[in-house]
Amino acid sequence: MSSADEGESPVAADTSALDRWPTYTLDHTIEAVGSDGEQCTIFPSVVDDGERLTAWITASDDAFVAIDEIR
Repeated sequence: MSSADEGESPVAADTSALDRWPTYTLDHTIEAVGSDGEQCTIFPSVVDDGERLTAWITASDDAFVAIDEIR
């Protein structure tokens, strides 16, 4: 989800950074973890086989805050 999904204007991209680093369309999955809560895993939707096991990040539900809380 991006800020544009919340009905806000997207943040201007640093085009010089985009030229230096590859960009990926991201996908995510939310999974229940026992009775402890949920975790969200974010990963590129298309990556090479060699990157598939290392191109992801996972966070527990207590790592997230509502966007209204940080404004």
